[in-house]
Amino acid sequence: MSDGYRLDVRAVSFGGWSIFYLLVTVGTVLLVMANPTNSATGTAISAVLVVVLEALYWLVARPRLAGIRANSGLAWTFAALAIILFTIGAILNPWSALLLFALTPQIFMLLTPRPATVVIGALNLLPLAGRLLIESHTARQVIQDIGQTAFVITFSLFFASRILSISKQNEERRRLIEELREREAEVAALSAARGAEAERSRISRELHDTLAQGFASIVTLGHAVQGELDRDPAAARRHVALITENARENLAESRRIIAALGPGRLAGASLSEAVQRTVDTWRETTGTDVRLTATGQPAATSAAIDVVALRLVQESLENVRKHAAASRATVTLRYATDEVAIDVHDDGTGLDPTAATAGYGLSGMKARVSEVGGVFDLTSAPGQGTTIHATLPLTGPSASTGEAP
Repeated sequence: MSDGYRLDVRAVSFGGWSIFYLLVTVGTVLLVMANPTNSATGTAISAVLVVVLEALYWLVARPRLAGIRANSGLAWTFAALAIILFTIGAILNPWSALLLFALTPQIFMLLTPRPATVVIGALNLLPLAGRLLIESHTARQVIQDIGQTAFVITFSLFFASRILSISKQNEERRRLIEELREREAEVAALSAARGAEAERSRISRELHDTLAQGFASIVTLGHAVQGELDRDPAAARRHVALITENARENLAESRRIIAALGPGRLAGASLSEAVQRTVDTWRETTGTDVRLTATGQPAATSAAIDVVALRLVQESLENVRKHAAASRATVTLRYATDEVAIDVHDDGTGLDPTAATAGYGLSGMKARVSEVGGVFDLTSAPGQGTTIHATLPLTGPSASTGEAP
């Protein structure tokens, strides 16, 4: 415990100390009264001083102990009064020296070890010196008194070392607790930052896979309508209807994203039905021949898997429209016992898979599939079309929103 360091509340408020002090005080008073000296008045005064000294501790020092600093003015005041009152009491009746068993820990709790040792030495040596000056002693009695005093001082030094060791352990424990709290705060901040980044990435993919694609379809249909108004009004009306439908779906998607619900196409529909509607809308929008083939026994899939599968089909078809210049595309759903496989194939220009990893659509699809424990694969070559393949477990990680992370 260093000078000025705030006292450890745990060390001074332990209930065992209070019981110990009370027992020592009562025992000392009883022994003093049971072993009177030559003067009955001196014995009574000695007993009263024992009670007064402990009363000062209980009424003045102890209530403020947790809030004062070691070596404070209050601590030194109590130490000075202890030296004076204890010396008088011990000279009047040597049995009052038993109060040292209580005063020693009290002093060490109020002062740092080195000053406390000096005070304990004074509490032992001053009564001895007073008795040697006032009373006549034989050489044997002098040696005996000095030996007893040396023993008490030695015990006090041992006690001081224990107090210092406990104080250092408490200080080290306090420092470690503070460090742990700081580390916990850092971990919490990092977790929050990573969670925010993951959420931003998820929302970015959602916007890319839904609203951006829907607006792209609307733009494509708008250009088609401009060329059809005069020469093919029927086709223009059909495409205007598709624009309205796409705009309505985009509005539903935007509301769904805000409300953090599942994809609009999946509301009240199975995965196969949602993919079929996506294929039909894409065929009407682009004019490219695309067909859906479903094999196996359709099984119940989790909401997270439905989201990933539908987004995979939507993004794959959007890539076909943007980059493939294909005349035909096929979407295949294959249900197995514990998984569902999705293939999207086109007969377009193809691409170099090693150069396609930077495309956000492909990286987003791969990330989605990996997050639910699936496997993503891209097969393509220039001039040979492209096949996107994903295998997904039937049940993915649960989420309160029903979204893939």
